[in-house]
Amino acid sequence: MTLFRTPASREILCRINEIVDAQEGGDSVDYLEACRREAEKWRLIHQIVEGHPFPTRERLKRSQQWREAFDRVRDIRDREFQAWILLQVEVAANIERGVREMRPRKSGPCWPQIVEYARQRMVKAEKILAFANEGVKSGGVNAVDGDWHQKTTEILKKARRKYQPYDHGGHEDIPWPVGKD
Repeated sequence: MTLFRTPASREILCRINEIVDAQEGGDSVDYLEACRREAEKWRLIHQIVEGHPFPTRERLKRSQQWREAFDRVRDIRDREFQAWILLQVEVAANIERGVREMRPRKSGPCWPQIVEYARQRMVKAEKILAFANEGVKSGGVNAVDGDWHQKTTEILKKARRKYQPYDHGGHEDIPWPVGKD
């Protein structure tokens, strides 16, 4: 059984799969456009899943419940989305076999958990898009130039640290200012 029985839901599914095909096909688009597509894809996935609740048959084993949930959303061809649901199937099957080294998942109906995952991914994609938009406004996304290194040095001085460009694997530990200077 599928969620995509009405013309409106099939139209949304078609748009989601168009975006997925373009992403997997390697369309050459700039970073900002790629972020827009990702945000649109997750917004549509969230919209379609949230708008079509389905029951979970509680008498079945948990792994079978997740398999049925996967069958309902299988037509969404996004690999990340499908992989997340299949991971839920695998974890539930392992727990049923007595393998407990994997982190336990939430119990209860599958549909609200799928909606929550889609919502979290939508929020993440929107935040990345906002970051990309801000980057374009301020002169480029992921641009590193002499001014960037000067700003890094100033930030490190304020944090009472010395700039040593080859002593670490990146700039993850630099305390970036959040507000405008």
